[in-house]
Amino acid sequence: MNIPSNFVSGWVSDPHRVQDSILERAGRGEPVMGATFCLQHAQELPGTWERMKTRGCTGVFLRDREFVVRGKHRRPMLQRAGTCVSRGTCRGLQTSLDVAIADNLALLKSVELTFAPIYTLARHEVGKDRCGRGDGAILADAMKAVHDFGVATTELFPGLTEDQVERLAVQYAAPGVGTPANWLAACNLHTCVTFWPETLDLLCDCLAAGYAVPYAHSYITGAPNSKGVSDLGLFGPHCRCFVGVFLDENGETQLESSESWGRFPAGQPTDADQTMPVEQIPCINLHYAGGVKKLAPGDVGVNAKRFWSQIKSGGEAWAVGPPRFESLGIADLTRKVQVI
Repeated sequence: MNIPSNFVSGWVSDPHRVQDSILERAGRGEPVMGATFCLQHAQELPGTWERMKTRGCTGVFLRDREFVVRGKHRRPMLQRAGTCVSRGTCRGLQTSLDVAIADNLALLKSVELTFAPIYTLARHEVGKDRCGRGDGAILADAMKAVHDFGVATTELFPGLTEDQVERLAVQYAAPGVGTPANWLAACNLHTCVTFWPETLDLLCDCLAAGYAVPYAHSYITGAPNSKGVSDLGLFGPHCRCFVGVFLDENGETQLESSESWGRFPAGQPTDADQTMPVEQIPCINLHYAGGVKKLAPGDVGVNAKRFWSQIKSGGEAWAVGPPRFESLGIADLTRKVQVI
């Protein structure tokens, strides 16, 4: 696969900044490391994937919950300007929210999240303008942004196309500008947990337990093989999101990855991705231990060990919980139960 000539490097590798962010948040008493988070969630998280496999589970595909919550899949992202860190983060938050509503009957409101304030917050308010005009953002800064400031819904941008919203995000994220006050107000209180899974086993546990995992490393995703599983592609710093874990036909654990640059494979998206019925968007057929599964649009299976090796070599992976959008009342819960 060739990287498009106008490919924008949307994620910036900065391991020192990532470590500084972890130390700063740990100093505030936050369970920012997976091991610490596990101590507080010992019954629900550690060993989840192994327990599910013992019971005969062959795959956990978190985006299936989109059917429960809204009756159809959500669209792939339509990034054009290197906003992949905010897109991958937004996909993770949206997926974790859908799972919380569908699986746990959590009293949370089903909303459509927007990536734009995540991008501006990560670069300016949290990132302190460390990334220049031609750069993207650091994933650790996006994680701190949604944990500290929160996330907003698409209701913030009535009547605007996704391209128009992205142009606004790039404009406000430029050094010396910053997130508009109404964007900050829209994010207020809609925060979530974010933590760093130190091992591949814990990452798999996170997915099995319903925590999506935005991640970034220095390679785009290669073309899928006949089984619907991709290896690393060419060099190109990029952020995506893990949204599932499964056993391949050989019994090896692999991961499901969701694109943040239009339809898979990574490359210049087309307007049709946002105009054609979502049911008509071409999807990857995954061959795994449970049979053949049509993945959500924009998703593909990936080689877990190969991707994890790049995350450990200067990349990032962060588990995210559902953002707090509380239901308006018992009527919302009633509608939710009827849908389920």
